[in-house]
Amino acid sequence: MNKFNNDLSEILISVIIPAYNVEEYIEKCIYSILDQTYKNIEVIVINDGSTDNTGNLINNILGSNDRGIVIHKSNSGVSAARNSGIEVSSGEYLIFVDGDDFISPDLVEYMLHLVNSTKSDFCLSTSCFTMTGEKQTKKEFIKKIYSEDATVLLLSPDVMVGCWNKIYKRELIVNNKIWFSTELFYGEGLSFITRVSQISKSIGVGNRKVYYYRRNNENSATTKFDISKIYNGEKSLSKIKDSLILKTSRIINMHDLHLSIYSLGAIVKLKQNKLDKKYKSDYKRWRSFIRKKYLKLIFIQEITIYRKLLLFAGILSPWLVMKLDYMRRKRIFNKSVPS
Repeated sequence: MNKFNNDLSEILISVIIPAYNVEEYIEKCIYSILDQTYKNIEVIVINDGSTDNTGNLINNILGSNDRGIVIHKSNSGVSAARNSGIEVSSGEYLIFVDGDDFISPDLVEYMLHLVNSTKSDFCLSTSCFTMTGEKQTKKEFIKKIYSEDATVLLLSPDVMVGCWNKIYKRELIVNNKIWFSTELFYGEGLSFITRVSQISKSIGVGNRKVYYYRRNNENSATTKFDISKIYNGEKSLSKIKDSLILKTSRIINMHDLHLSIYSLGAIVKLKQNKLDKKYKSDYKRWRSFIRKKYLKLIFIQEITIYRKLLLFAGILSPWLVMKLDYMRRKRIFNKSVPS
């Protein structure tokens, strides 16, 4: 690509990878970073107390590599792992990659292109590869937006939740003491990025696909059912709202939409696992929340008709949404990005 200028070509980039029991994926992940077209990179891998062969694989790849930093620690969760990576990083910019994902050769180069084009300390792509055989974005764009629009975008269903597929000025993160919450193990990424978006002067946004997000890892926090994860994700969304710096109506509305869709997802997961009777009070509480917010959300033009219909279907027949979600997830699982 060579779309960044000479000044940026000398900048050190820290790529931080939290890794826990990802022996099947970690080699591809690390090599995809080492093989970047942009070479001025340090690769920081935090082995978060893995009980499989993940730690040995990391050592074999990075043990003698002068671009690698390996941290082995007892299991403390993904948030603590990422924080450890930030603390030891030396790069002017930070990029996060999950240990079971991988990136295209031009991800770092593209992210720096966004930085250079928009003169922003926080940049992201709205798109990523999620399925086998998926094609690159046809019409690419790059634009500069500001805090309110960026926070609305990150809370919307239009961008996949996560701290990955983004680049951050390290100084912005450290000087403002923005760390991943160790109280959260589900939804911690959204809490982090919305905090960053609210304190950033501007945000660079593109739509080129440079990140491969795996959706068929059965051990992933987003794949396996665990009621504590659902509670923790709900807690994360509550904390985001309580700690909002920008409390505009657009941000509040998009937060309500996000929590409504999340509540619908919780209901669907309970029904799929035949636990709606066991967690009857939660089931009723989430369904009641959707009904309450729907009466407001239906009149907001910024929300698509599809999302309004989805919530209406959830109110009318959670069983139907469950069946449709099962079909959707099966297709995603079978067509997820290859190993």
